[in-house]
Parts: sequence; C-alpha cells; structure tokens
Amino acid sequence: MTLADVLTVVAGLAIVGSGFASTSVVLSLLFPRAVGRASSRLEERLGRSLLLGLLLLMTLVLGIGRLLQAAPAPAHLAAIAVLLAGFSLAVVGGAGLAASVGRRIRVGAEGPVGVRDLLRGAFLLEGAVLLPLVGWFVVLPVALLASLGAGFLTVFRRGSPRAPALDAARS
Repeated sequence: MTLADVLTVVAGLAIVGSGFASTSVVLSLLFPRAVGRASSRLEERLGRSLLLGLLLLMTLVLGIGRLLQAAPAPAHLAAIAVLLAGFSLAVVGGAGLAASVGRRIRVGAEGPVGVRDLLRGAFLLEGAVLLPLVGWFVVLPVALLASLGAGFLTVFRRGSPRAPALDAARS
C-alpha cells in the first residue's frame, strides 16, 4: 500500500463525512419540522424505528433485486429510483438521529437543537461508524435501520405528539 492509496482512502472518508454533516444541516434548515419529527420518533420509539427499518430494507432489497432481474432498461431505471427513494428516507432519519445525538451531547439538554449541536451529533455518529468492526458491523447497521424507519415514519405519517422544529438561528 502506497502513500497515494492511504491519501485516497482518507480523502474519501473526509468527503463522505462532510457530505453527511452538510446534508443534515441543509435538511434541518429546509425542513426543520421533518427533522424534528424524525428526532422525536427516534427518541420515543427507537425499537419501532429499528423494526420498521429492517422490514423496509428487506423490502427494498427484494424489490430492487426483482427489478434488476427484469430485462427491459426501464426496470433498471426504476430500481435506481427505488434505491434513491430509500436512501432519501434514510437521510431524513439520519438528520433526526444526528439532531438527537447533538441534543444529548449539549450540557443543557433542554431547548431546540442548533446547527452546532447537529454538526456535533453528525460528526460523532461518523466517528463511531469509522471504528473498525464494532462501528462497521454494529453501529452502522443499527443507525441505518433506525434512520430508515424514522425517515419512513416521518415522511409517510403525519402528526407526531411532539414535533419540535429545529432552531436554525441558534448556533
């Protein structure tokens, strides 16, 4: 392994890491109520989000597999669309997960989540996922399943008992 290989891996990780944090901030600024709902759903019903995320992931994998086995090219395009839709749901839930972690890191856990809290939560999640073995095979799948389930519940179920908007002005 050469120095160029190591730098390529480090640069790739930095780009992916900053991409998740940036997407979380953009989502919280554009859709504060949706990210707040996802955060509250994860805090209130984590087990339900995990189970729903597992069911959705299995459905996505089976559906995409069927679409990719079909011969026509429009089916392959539909498979890509289904994959992107699933990732979009997971990103909304991931922003909620980062907001929830950021809120818990803060000394005074009360009050709305600001951009700094969201960034702290996103970078802490990314750091946990980078940990070899435990991060790759425990933290990443659990975070992905919880994010997918919470994103689905946020987008397709309206009205949460507590749906706080994130405070973009707080930093």
